[in-house]
Amino acid sequence: MKPEISKEMVFHYFEGRATAFQKELIEGWARESVNFEQFFVWLQEWENKNLQYASDVEVGIARHRNRMNDQNRNSANPSSQPGEVAGRNRFLRSIHTSWLVAASLLIVMLAAGLLFKDLIRYQTYTTDYGEIRRLQLPDGSKVVLNANSSLRVPRFGFGADTREVHLRGEANFAVEHTPSHQRFVVKTEKNFNVEVLGTEFNVYARPLANARVVLNKGKILLNYQKDHQIQKLLMKPGDLVTVDARGRAEQQKTANPQKYSAWKVHRFVFEKTSLKEVCALFKESFGLQVSIPDNNLAQLTISGSFTAINAEELLDILTEDSGLTYSRQKDGSVIIRASP
Repeated sequence: MKPEISKEMVFHYFEGRATAFQKELIEGWARESVNFEQFFVWLQEWENKNLQYASDVEVGIARHRNRMNDQNRNSANPSSQPGEVAGRNRFLRSIHTSWLVAASLLIVMLAAGLLFKDLIRYQTYTTDYGEIRRLQLPDGSKVVLNANSSLRVPRFGFGADTREVHLRGEANFAVEHTPSHQRFVVKTEKNFNVEVLGTEFNVYARPLANARVVLNKGKILLNYQKDHQIQKLLMKPGDLVTVDARGRAEQQKTANPQKYSAWKVHRFVFEKTSLKEVCALFKESFGLQVSIPDNNLAQLTISGSFTAINAEELLDILTEDSGLTYSRQKDGSVIIRASP
């Protein structure tokens, strides 16, 4: 029968006081997936009770220089023997070198600790090009993550202390309302965030394009930054808001908000969408570089609903229906031209 792993034993491990046998037991226990979450819960609890020492490098350098100056003044004393002075200087150089090495190691350890702390605090869900992923968060909210996207969710206290997530890319949210009316906040890197209580909406926050929020059900509060000031915009079902890089928001109504999340079932809906915009979609969703050398052709628009699982299927459908042709290049990219 394996000895039970207790919190006290794990705390001793964090403090470096565990025996070799206990260390081996705990490390084997922590490697098992069923214990992974508990290990990080106890680690965070231990860290909160044992704040790590952060060195003041400037104070340390000043203190060290004072010690050096005192030693130099003593070395100038004629009563000191030449051999004693030389030995003392070698000793001081040794201390100086050791202190620099220790300080460098401490700085590296602190930097690594900050990075590792983020890995401990957050669970990050990601999707590859062409991949769609469905998630259920601890509070019961459901998320569909589009291709080439990531969602960062707190590992601890989600649904109790906070319901704040960080999105890069595109996702569709169906947020569960809580008895305490706790707000659910979607933060992005596009200078805006979305606050909700319980609703369904789609957030598009790609790096190289205007941000977009579409509301299907309920109400949401859109917070965005314009001229270094936070602006608030209340959205109702059917509202479509785009926010550009300068923080300018444009609000309009859409009769069919569901089409903006049709990607959840691999369906692509276009309404007078330029071929240039379609090329951007291939890059965002499939990682495929598609170009149209003819600028006039690139400005032509297409409309329709198309279902495709991968980039090849979508290319075939779009070119056949539009009287176009495409060719693959040696580097894997695609060029679209008008059919001869």
